[in-house]
Amino acid sequence: MKKISIIIPLYNAENYIVRCLDSIKDQTYRDFEVIVINDKSKDNSWNILNDYVAENLNINFKIIDNEINLGLSRTRNKGMDLATGDYILFMDNDDTLADEFSLQHFIDKTENDPDIVLGKTRFLLNDVPKESHYHTLKNNKESYISKEILDGFFSGEWAVTAWNKLYKTDFLRKNHLKFLDDLLHEDELWAFETAVAAEKINFLEQKTYVYYSLSNPASMTATIGLKNIEHYLIILAKKLEIAKEKHLYTRTNLVEKYLKNFANFTILSNVCKMDFEIFKSFYKRIGKEFEKNFPEKDLFSLNPILAYYLYKIKFDKDFFLYGKFPKYINPLLKI
Repeated sequence: MKKISIIIPLYNAENYIVRCLDSIKDQTYRDFEVIVINDKSKDNSWNILNDYVAENLNINFKIIDNEINLGLSRTRNKGMDLATGDYILFMDNDDTLADEFSLQHFIDKTENDPDIVLGKTRFLLNDVPKESHYHTLKNNKESYISKEILDGFFSGEWAVTAWNKLYKTDFLRKNHLKFLDDLLHEDELWAFETAVAAEKINFLEQKTYVYYSLSNPASMTATIGLKNIEHYLIILAKKLEIAKEKHLYTRTNLVEKYLKNFANFTILSNVCKMDFEIFKSFYKRIGKEFEKNFPEKDLFSLNPILAYYLYKIKFDKDFFLYGKFPKYINPLLKI
């Protein structure tokens, strides 16, 4: 039997945590521990969790109450340090496993000793089932090895989330994989690092996880501010460093496009809608990161004022020239 450590950071989830834990309690596969870490919730989550544990003594719970708010990354890292399972599964406190067979499906796919097993996701928007291109596995094989993993990841064949993936504990520890402390969008970097390190990934045909989303135009994922973009730049810098260290440019021809797209579509497409000085700062910093790691590529080296208006034409819908001259704009931006 292979033991699974299920790690759940808990923060202000008084309306959802019982639903999450019930989906675990109902599993047919029973060799698991549930590590729930309360990250200084301001609602009644901690009391609800304690009541639930007291009523379910047959479940192997480890519950921890952080002395201070550590944030998602450090809380997950704390959970990994406490894990005693052969495999680790991260869950968000407002999501659930898809049905009572989810853990069994994951375990069935570990017979050939993969580093990671990816499940399919059921996506609910405001509790209504929706098709989500982002959460759809687009692989065409049951297992990827070596370069297939890199090409699959850089082609966007699976979502950059930490949850709904079963990670071999020895794989994470051997490669010293941890979430970067105090980072927004931490899954973006985590998914990159785990894909680069993995030697074998298996894919499930079954849906194993339910991701609940609420439409909220004011949410962090819908509203990109300067703090978010600063953290995306940190992520880009780390990806470039890893790409250089791991010689990714020689391992796959897709990494350059992936890194350029991350800089263009995640960072510069947003800052070009702000004032020029902000755009110039990010554009020059991105250029320096590429120059430091891959100087021979000569990327992001345009005059900043020229680059500013080219990006506005490409990405700013409120700019009067938006969408014009793609035949000329895209080659100049190397998109």
